Amino acid sequence: MASKTEERREQLRQKLIAIAESRIANDGYAALTARDVAGEAGCALGAIYNIFKDMDALVTAVNARTLVGLEAAVARAFSDEGVRRDPKRGLVTLGLTYFHFVTAHPKLWSAIFELGFRAGKELPQWQIDEHVRLIGHIVKPLRVLLPGASEQRLDLLARSLFSAVHGIVSLGLARRFMAVPPAEIAAQITFIVEAFCDGVVARGARRP
Repeated sequence: MASKTEERREQLRQKLIAIAESRIANDGYAALTARDVAGEAGCALGAIYNIFKDMDALVTAVNARTLVGLEAAVARAFSDEGVRRDPKRGLVTLGLTYFHFVTAHPKLWSAIFELGFRAGKELPQWQIDEHVRLIGHIVKPLRVLLPGASEQRLDLLARSLFSAVHGIVSLGLARRFMAVPPAEIAAQITFIVEAFCDGVVARGARRP
């Protein structure tokens, strides 16, 4: 049984994560400060570092929640038997689910990439494993489309397709140079994913 001290520590841990999550969602990763989090939590600044190694560790805990949320969104999307049975429809659904999730949580999702791109920082193993799981969702319908393809080839195709969808979404929502207009993102994701599926089926497992 956990001691009172351990219970209080876990309560504070969850409170700090919730506060950091809310602040990132509202103001973005770059605006997060330990002083602001401690002030809202009503604890000393040092209390944060008694629980988390540094602020990046706190943000990593927030990112874990974000990825769990995406997993839940994917699970809901694939509760439809028709989506599960039709690989092309499944891949389109994955792309649109990703788009809608990022649209609903843009700053939280951005924090995952911002933290990962920090100089000298390596992604924790659990986050790498989670990314592999997400790619696995794409590999599964691709395996149906290309039954003769090697796992290495399927993984590469899955990563390429994710990169295409992620690029459309991230550039479009940021309204950057040559971006797809936000109102057209869903339609373009559908078009690109369907064209991708038709293309890989037509080419079979051959490399381009």
